[in-house]
Amino acid sequence: MKINWIGLGTIYWREIRRTFQVSMQTVFPPIITSLLYILIFGNVLGSRIQDIIPGVSYIDFMIPGLLMMNVISASFASTSSVIYIGKLQNTITELLVAPLSYVEIVMGFVLAAATRGVIVGMGVYAVALFFTTATFAHLWAFLFFILATSLLFGAVGAMVGLWAETFDHVNLPNTFILLPLSFFGGVFHSIRLLPDWMQTLSKANPVFYMVNGIRASMIGIADVPMYVSALVVLVLVTVALWFCVSLFRRGYKLRS
Repeated sequence: MKINWIGLGTIYWREIRRTFQVSMQTVFPPIITSLLYILIFGNVLGSRIQDIIPGVSYIDFMIPGLLMMNVISASFASTSSVIYIGKLQNTITELLVAPLSYVEIVMGFVLAAATRGVIVGMGVYAVALFFTTATFAHLWAFLFFILATSLLFGAVGAMVGLWAETFDHVNLPNTFILLPLSFFGGVFHSIRLLPDWMQTLSKANPVFYMVNGIRASMIGIADVPMYVSALVVLVLVTVALWFCVSLFRRGYKLRS
């Protein structure tokens, strides 16, 4: 299948420009929030928390999870809001009659969301450098997890944008699903500290594998093997993208 790179690139760069035009809403708030987390949880409380992982300071343990939490939120927010507003203003229907395949439309939006997620993640990492060395045990694994997770939640956000009928619908999944999954996914704790039944429950949480994977790639310590996390994330990305393209192909809540 021949890819319409010009059309795909047009969608992508339009969304990137929009992201930077409102960067005070899309880029800087999560970075500033992360700085507060690092200052309060990492420095103030972290100095009093010992032996979560022997030989690893709490701030070093926390930063990978904090980075991943913001990557998830940023990439999800990008597509969910854009797709919903496009439906509201009837601008997204123009794409359905353009010489673009559904794969190209989805990838234009999702790649832009992934770029926003990576930018926010790198911003959080840059802030973290003021408080820790934040080194990489496995650089390529780090790049894989941050990019794959951004793609995954870019696709999830697009599906939510299609489903949403009000602005409340856009925000509901982030508030009642993604945020709880992130907190229970090991952002601020190791599941080794939990009772056995809660460890089993945590391993059913998909966000756990993303946090676990990026933590393993940065500090070399994981609750489950890194290849398991990578496999889970890869499967989730593939399934999410397939579902997203399928919904666009069906015209789900796009065609009357």
